[in-house]
Amino acid sequence: MSIEERRGHGRVAVVTGGASGIGLATATLLAERGDTVVLLDRDVDRLERAVRDLPGRATAVTADVAQPSQLHLAMARIGERHKGIDTLFVNAGIADEPPLLDLSEDAFDRVIGVNLKGALFTFLAALHLLSPGSSAVFTSSVAEGRGRPAGPLYAASKAGVRSLVRTLAVHEDVLARDIRVNAVTPGSVATPLTRQTPEMQAGVEDYVRAAVPLGRSATRGRSPRQWPS
Repeated sequence: MSIEERRGHGRVAVVTGGASGIGLATATLLAERGDTVVLLDRDVDRLERAVRDLPGRATAVTADVAQPSQLHLAMARIGERHKGIDTLFVNAGIADEPPLLDLSEDAFDRVIGVNLKGALFTFLAALHLLSPGSSAVFTSSVAEGRGRPAGPLYAASKAGVRSLVRTLAVHEDVLARDIRVNAVTPGSVATPLTRQTPEMQAGVEDYVRAAVPLGRSATRGRSPRQWPS
């Protein structure tokens, strides 16, 4: 069933990393416009709060995007509830990593596993559910093009996401179903991701003051303290 045929039946949007930050803010906008929203996240407590607070029809599915087996189970559950997905927001990501000289293989696997591996396998797990004419949007970052001294793995993973999107957008199987694939590339945004520890918050604030003309992060028009958590 195409998106045009589904307009009267309600559009379905799936948001990964949907329990907080950019994911939750986006899910809120989608719910406000009348979409049925499915939040996918590994944080059960935040998921429950997010679904409770969202307007309209919202449900949650727990999965770690770094584990493809969990993604396939999650998409199977979504497929049982809905006839298809009209909007897929591939947004889940992490940014916590040690300084460059202290990087370990475990840190590499953790950041790349969520940000890049997770992005690819989210799309692959959801592909059979994406409706003709649907949209898949990936969250990249300005760090992909300018680097991030305090987060080399994060910057590299987001560069990978950007490159991945360019490939997926022109893949013959994707084009044949008229699926649009795009990336959004935010600058610094004040979310729980950038405030996980006082040290991380201080480092982000120093970076933003030096890199952003306004000297501050985006806050969705509100105080960073009021950002969805």
